[in-house]
Order: sequence, then C-alpha cells, then structure tokens
Amino acid sequence: MVRAGIALLLAAAALGGARAETCPEPTIVPSYYTTADAVISSESVFVVEIALTCRNGAQNVALYADVNGKQFPVTRGQDVGRYQVSWSMEHKAARSGTYEVKFFDEESYSALRKAQRNNEDVSAIRALFTVSVDHRGAWTGPWVSTEVLAAAIGLLVYYLALSAKGSIQA
Repeated sequence: MVRAGIALLLAAAALGGARAETCPEPTIVPSYYTTADAVISSESVFVVEIALTCRNGAQNVALYADVNGKQFPVTRGQDVGRYQVSWSMEHKAARSGTYEVKFFDEESYSALRKAQRNNEDVSAIRALFTVSVDHRGAWTGPWVSTEVLAAAIGLLVYYLALSAKGSIQA
C-alpha cells in the first residue's frame, strides 16, 4: 500500500515536471529551406528552424505551427532553444510566394483547436510569433530534354553533311 502511494507520488511529480513552460516576449532567429529542384524530388519540402530565447529563460517550451490552416508539431532540437518544423506537398500545390508559419504555445494552440472545432473565427487567436518563408518555386527542368536536343543537332549535322556531299559530287 505504501509502495503504491510512493509510486503514485513519483509519477505525479514526474508528470508535473514534464509540463511545458510559457515564453513571454520571445526572441527568434529563423532560418528555412525549401525545395528548389523538382527534377530530383517527388515533393516540395519546407523546413523551418528557429533559435528561440525567452525573456524568462524558459527552455521547455512546447510549440505548434500552423501553415495555411494545417497544424504541425514543432520538434525540439538537441541544442537548447532550437526548434524545427517541416512539411511537404506536391510540386503543383507548392506555389511560389511567401508562406506565413504561425507558431503557437500550448495555450494558444488549444484555443486555436477549440475555435476550429466550433467553426469560430481563428484569425482572432494571436500566434506567439510568425516566420515568413519565401518559396521561389521548384525548377521542373528544361522545356526540351537534352536527349531531344542532341538528336535534333545530330539530324541537322547529318543533313548539312549530306547536302554538302551532294553539292561537291554534282
């Protein structure tokens, strides 16, 4: 009986310590990557990495990202204060332009999910911070493949050589 009580107390203490912290007045240093070459990849990939510093020194901040109405979990990096979120989409759907990645803490994320469930206006929910990702689109390759171009040049050289031979023999 005593062992069960101690185990329950330790489990409660462990869960209480795993709670995420809040981050007032965040300072971020963002960096991002987007797919530039559609020839060698099947989808466009977006990776946003941030270095987060909180005014209160919080290091265990749970973050969630929202991109065009889709939510993604944000993973914590091995280094303190480093976070990353990534997603992918088909090249045709990944239009070029600026993508606004809104980051939410646990409190604002739960408010966002509640508003979505109740079909309420989600624009009233304020993000913790936002990162703008500039995607220039993915290059799909040349309009004419190199094989077709080489064949066309080969046929042109053959025609010129054949016509030169005909004019020399005539």
